[in-house]
Amino acid sequence: MVRTSVIIPTRDGRGPLRACLRALVPSFPADAETIVVADGCAVDSGSVVADFCGPLRLRWIQAPHGGPAAARNLGLAAARGEIAAFTDDDCRPRPGWVRALAEGVALSPPRAAGGTTFNGREANAYADAAQVVLDLVARHDLATYGEERFFPCNNCAFPVAPLRELGGFDESFRTAEDRELCRRWRQAGYLLRLVPAAIVDHDADPDLREFVRRFFAYGRGAARFHATGSGGSLRETAAFHCRLPALLGPELTRRGPWRGTTLVALLAVWETANLAGFLAETVGRSTHGEPPGDGTRLP
Repeated sequence: MVRTSVIIPTRDGRGPLRACLRALVPSFPADAETIVVADGCAVDSGSVVADFCGPLRLRWIQAPHGGPAAARNLGLAAARGEIAAFTDDDCRPRPGWVRALAEGVALSPPRAAGGTTFNGREANAYADAAQVVLDLVARHDLATYGEERFFPCNNCAFPVAPLRELGGFDESFRTAEDRELCRRWRQAGYLLRLVPAAIVDHDADPDLREFVRRFFAYGRGAARFHATGSGGSLRETAAFHCRLPALLGPELTRRGPWRGTTLVALLAVWETANLAGFLAETVGRSTHGEPPGDGTRLP
């Protein structure tokens, strides 16, 4: 019987995908399977997974490009396990990740779990800043609400049945789909649990252009998140940004003057790119009169 289905979307990530799969092998449970969903890959990545079909009981799904939320939904639809664990092709799960994450999930009453993510490219200042942003959001939520509010999609797991009933990921989101899903999950009365021992190293290696592009896209996702559904208000976002200097203090101390100054500069770039994306999406939605909740979800 399959207990856990590990779902990994990929898009032309041949090198990172191989590292991700190789990291899974040493401690892969006997009651788990892997589903890799190729999201409109322009190159043949099937050969990358050939060596892992046996040890990871891996299935390869080729699909037209629909974005990461659509790819995860395809993996969810194909899952044979009771638990769906999600990571990305540029992440390296550490030994015991599948088991630790699965143990944090409850089938009834439904409870999802999220793990700990570290920057796997310590020498890359852009990767460092990107991870700090996510860490500060999580720290703010825990301090403000006393609980986790969402888990990034590169390190989380859900019980399959209630996740399917909830509709899976909203495919109208190209970013912030994890925030939107966790909002619906909590509104359904389900729980989230942090599992610190479920660790992945995130190997994204952005340059300045990619850093700006990513957070512009995140800003657009944030605007869509606030415009659709209920819960997650702009007041909450403003509270986070007001607390940002206090939240940032320990990170600056840990890095020292030079890296701390670089981090502050990149966080200013993040704020600018994020705001620009937020405004672009808001203006676009207003201009085109796009109704909320327009995305397709898993049937």
